[in-house]
Amino acid sequence: MLARAAKSAALPLVVMAAVFGFAGLVSVLTSRPAVADWQGDLQRQLRQDYNCEVSFLSRLEVRRINGQEIVFARAHCTDQRSFDVNRNNEAEAFQVKACDVQAC
Repeated sequence: MLARAAKSAALPLVVMAAVFGFAGLVSVLTSRPAVADWQGDLQRQLRQDYNCEVSFLSRLEVRRINGQEIVFARAHCTDQRSFDVNRNNEAEAFQVKACDVQAC
């Protein structure tokens, strides 16, 4: 019974190895999710301008319109502050608005 479970658990890995090759399988299994360039820009801007270490993002919306990446998000800092942020052009800084209890 245990041997059958081990074989069925290994089957998806065998299929992935066949599709991606061994090197591709190792890459898929060990890779971390990529962080978009705009996330690094946002983290640097909030750290520099607001002394905010970003803990996580919520209400995230990213769109590409006419070749421009448009970003809307709420950034949550490790010290419990939150900011609504948006950027309409990759060459611009983010517009940042602190979230107050009544505002957000």
